[in-house]
Amino acid sequence: MAEELTLKERHRLIEHVLATAAYPDKSMRGRGIVLCGGGDYFACVWVCVTMLRSLGCTLPIELWYRGPREISGEMIALMQQLDVMCVDAYAVAQQYPVRRLDGWELKPYAIAQSSFEEVLYLDSDNVPLRDPEFLFETDVYLEHGALFWPDRYSGPGTGQEWLKRDAWELCGVPYRLEAEIEAGQLLINKRRCWRALSLALHLNEYSDFYYAYFYGDKDTFHLAWHRAGCVYGLAPRSPATLGNSEAIVQFDLEGQPLFQHRNGAKWSLARPNPQVRGFQCEAECLQMLEILRTTWQTSTRTYPADFSSNEQEWYTRLCGIGFFSYLLEGHTARTIQLLPDLTIGQGAAVMELRWMIEADKDELPLLSLRNANAPTCFLRPSSDGAWRGRWLVYDRGAVELRPMERDGLIARS
Repeated sequence: MAEELTLKERHRLIEHVLATAAYPDKSMRGRGIVLCGGGDYFACVWVCVTMLRSLGCTLPIELWYRGPREISGEMIALMQQLDVMCVDAYAVAQQYPVRRLDGWELKPYAIAQSSFEEVLYLDSDNVPLRDPEFLFETDVYLEHGALFWPDRYSGPGTGQEWLKRDAWELCGVPYRLEAEIEAGQLLINKRRCWRALSLALHLNEYSDFYYAYFYGDKDTFHLAWHRAGCVYGLAPRSPATLGNSEAIVQFDLEGQPLFQHRNGAKWSLARPNPQVRGFQCEAECLQMLEILRTTWQTSTRTYPADFSSNEQEWYTRLCGIGFFSYLLEGHTARTIQLLPDLTIGQGAAVMELRWMIEADKDELPLLSLRNANAPTCFLRPSSDGAWRGRWLVYDRGAVELRPMERDGLIARS
C-alpha cells in the first residue's frame, strides 16, 4: 500500500511534481488516437477501431496493453490490418518507469508516453458515431489545449458526487460544486498541458492511496488540471443514459451525439450482447463482432495452460489454499472460495464472480477479483500472508483476503 504521508507532505510532493514536470525531449509529433485494452476487452477494441475506420477516420491509432497476457501476436496482426500500432506498456515502463499499471492507471501513462503531441483518448468500449478528427480544430480545444466531457449525475442540482470532498483538500484545490469528468474520451494537447498531465499520472501511480477519494482515473484529470492552473474546455451538454444505464451518449460542442460509451454492457464474444434501447449502429457493431468471431480463431485463452511459470506457481498455491476470509472495509468478513476454473464458489456475489492471478509489470503477483465485466479490486501479497488492495467501485474500501486454516471449520464458516 502507499506510504502514509501527512497532508502537508502530500502537498509538497504534488508541488514537486508540478515544479519538475518538463515536456520530454523524446519525439512526440502530430495528432492521433490512443486506446487501452486487450484480454477481455479485445472485442470492445475491435468494434471501436473498426467503427473509426468505417467512418473514414485516418488518424494514426495506438493501442496500449498490459503485457503479453492481454495481447497475443495474432491480435497484433488483426490490429495491424486496421493500421493500428500496438504498444506493450510493460515494455515501455522498463525505459520510462511508473509505479503502477494495474488497470485505470494505464490511461494517463499511455496518453503521456504515446508518440503523439495531441491525443484523442478513447475508452475501448466507446463507439464513435462520426469521424472525431474535427475536434482538434474546435475553438474551445484550440483555446485551452484540453477538451473534456461531463459525467452523468454530477454537478450542481444533481445531489451526486463520486469525487469525495477530501480529494480537493488532498490536491490543494478549493472545493467547488461543478460537473465531474467522464473520461471515456479526452482531448489533450500534451505540450500545452504537460504539468497537469504529469500530476494526473502521479495521482494514478499512487492509486492505492488516491483511489479511496477519486472514482478511478476520471477525476484525477479534473483536479490535476485545476491544481496545475490549467483551464480545460467542457462539452456543454450533459450525457444521456441509454437503456438501463448500459451506455451513455456524449455530445459534440453543438449538442449532437458523437460518442456512445458502452460502459455497462461491454461487447463480448463469450456471452450474449444485450440490445440497448436507443443505441445507434447496434446492428453494425454486432456485425463487426461476427467478423471478429470468424477471423480470430483463438478468441478464448486456456488457463492455467497459458500462464507463465511464475503465474502457474501462484495459481497452484492459491488453488491449494482454496478458502479465504474476505474482508471489505465497512462490511462483515465472509468466506470465499477460489476455484481452479478461475470462478468463485462459496461466497460468490455480483461483484465477486471470478478471479485471476497475473504477473504485473515488475513480474510480481497481482490477484484480482472480478464481476461480470471488469476487475472489482486488485490485491497484492503482504508479508503476513494476506492479500491487500482496494475496491475500485462504490465506496472504494480497503480489501483483505486472508488464507483460512484447513482445519475442517471452513465448510461451516
